[in-house]
Amino acid sequence: MVAKIILPYFGGGSAVWTACMLFYQSLLLVGYLYSFCISKLRTVYQQLAVHSVLLVVGMALMPLSLESIATTEISTQPFFDIFTLLLLGIGAPYFVLSATSPLLQYWLSHSVKNVQVYRLYSVSNVAAMMALFCYPLIIEYNLVLSMQVWMWSGLYIAFSLFNFYCLYQVYRNTDKTAIQPVQTAQSKLASGANITRCIKWFLLSATGVILLVSTTNNLTINVPPIPFLWTLPLALYLLTYILCFFDERVYLKWYWNLMFSVVSLVALFLFSIGSQFAITEQICLYLVVLFVACIICHGEIAKSKPGNEDMTLFYLILAAGGCAGSVFASILATELFTQYYEYIVGICLVFVLSIAMEWQKQQGRVERKLVYLNVVGCLVFVSLFYLMQSQFNRYNVYESRNFFGIIQVKDIVNIDNPQRRLIDGYTSHGAQALAHQGKPMPLSYYRPETGVGVMLNLMANNGSGNKVGIIGLGVGALAYYGQAQDEFVFYEINPDVEYVAKRYFNYLTTSAATIDVRSGDARVSLANDYQQNGAHGFDMLIVDAFSSDSIPQHLLTREALALYEQHLAADGVLVFHISNSYLDLRAIMSGIEAQSGLQSRYFKTSDSATDTDQAEWVIFTSNMRYLADPQVVSKSMPLREVSQNVIQWSDNHSSLLSVIKL
Repeated sequence: MVAKIILPYFGGGSAVWTACMLFYQSLLLVGYLYSFCISKLRTVYQQLAVHSVLLVVGMALMPLSLESIATTEISTQPFFDIFTLLLLGIGAPYFVLSATSPLLQYWLSHSVKNVQVYRLYSVSNVAAMMALFCYPLIIEYNLVLSMQVWMWSGLYIAFSLFNFYCLYQVYRNTDKTAIQPVQTAQSKLASGANITRCIKWFLLSATGVILLVSTTNNLTINVPPIPFLWTLPLALYLLTYILCFFDERVYLKWYWNLMFSVVSLVALFLFSIGSQFAITEQICLYLVVLFVACIICHGEIAKSKPGNEDMTLFYLILAAGGCAGSVFASILATELFTQYYEYIVGICLVFVLSIAMEWQKQQGRVERKLVYLNVVGCLVFVSLFYLMQSQFNRYNVYESRNFFGIIQVKDIVNIDNPQRRLIDGYTSHGAQALAHQGKPMPLSYYRPETGVGVMLNLMANNGSGNKVGIIGLGVGALAYYGQAQDEFVFYEINPDVEYVAKRYFNYLTTSAATIDVRSGDARVSLANDYQQNGAHGFDMLIVDAFSSDSIPQHLLTREALALYEQHLAADGVLVFHISNSYLDLRAIMSGIEAQSGLQSRYFKTSDSATDTDQAEWVIFTSNMRYLADPQVVSKSMPLREVSQNVIQWSDNHSSLLSVIKL
């Protein structure tokens, strides 16, 4: 819920969820550390008193408000912006939530004899998984964000009251002055008798989280980072904990290691050529890989869990490993790798840890065949990865990675008309002929026969001095259509894209128009422009804001449209690029038409022998000069002829489930 609230202010990319996962793992670590420390207090009375104060503080901060969570400022370090924002907005109540489960298990283990407290860990994860599925399928789909926040606040108060009841029961049934058994029983882990086991827990926990975060990143390269796709990997991750901690027999080492050797090859093909699979195939295959890998990690953890005397320390180590894995996948990997190689690192870690744990086995005979299986599986995986990456990257001229995604510049020379292309994830975001002379002709989605090419040429034919706003820079191909005395204003959130467009492509530098590239989220920039300087009066405003194959939702809402209309000239044209492999956005366009009252035309330009990209554009305008033009009439059709459904989004309510192509 909170990730969805802040998503628009950070460009709508999948890294928002990655940053939220880092916050989740970090606060979980702090909560488990608190549980470990409070369990060392001398009496139960002291423990209950401290935790009661914490519950009161959490309740006092209710209800949450959208204003306390949302922000509109992005610095050069979005990860830390999000972390700080979440810490101030929901830090205290989430800290209480994170500490509850281990503390209740600890108190139960010392007040009830022969209770299997680790099964409670499994039960708590069942509840978490149910909540995960309820959010995208029921809550998000039916409730606006403001109502979701109020509902969560009410549930949190109910949770706190129930906790007070549990604390009261512990208070009644326990001697308040008694020193707890953990203080007198010898802690095998704390005494240093089994540090190797602690390191194993840490590494296994970290590996599971690395695979969780990297799987989510890879899933949402081409598909918008919607809650439904966030929750599926996390739900599978929790399910493996549920199964392994409820019954250790679920983890049959030989079976799951053999299975992993097979699915690791599936993971490799998904990583290298994932865009060749349909979205449902990608989701299913990625989840199978994640499930098998996490069964191994969490199965090994469950089989080696300690006794009740070391339970809080055990949970603390798991949380530390999870936090470390999240830091690696969220921050370090962005600095170290130019692609999502942390996914490959996670797969290799499962192999390496499986080998190491078998060799380090302290009881029973080492199964050498199992070791050989993992060694061979790892070598085959690494060798194939090297070969496939050398082929995939052989055309690379430039590549970079930051918070907003991965971009590559490739010189494709093995085709009839060699091109230089900008690739975001797996999707081409513009191209330029390598053999061009002078002013390069736009290719791909921006070629003259596409909807945007037709409209920009018509505008140019009607005279110069036009002002065009373009949300999304890409390679800057639309600058080709600028004439002398025209002004083209580009809005681009990713600074690496601006660098690439100016350094490796020639559209911006050869344009006759005055070019202005403004950094930052387009919607935030347009809102600030309106407050400070009034309306731009754009003759044409083009929304072409890709994040690979996804368009950020916040650029398609009722509030966004109102902002566009403020900046549009009276007879101006609003243009949307809706070419998309995984989303059918025509129903959203119908909603925009109904809201704006403008007339629409839908352009669909098929691929050809010289250009393989099919382009879909939709225009909205009241300018009859454009609507009656013979080119527009012959190359387009009214939107209602291709879309009977009408979907209207707002900042408070939107769901992409209804527009995903399955």
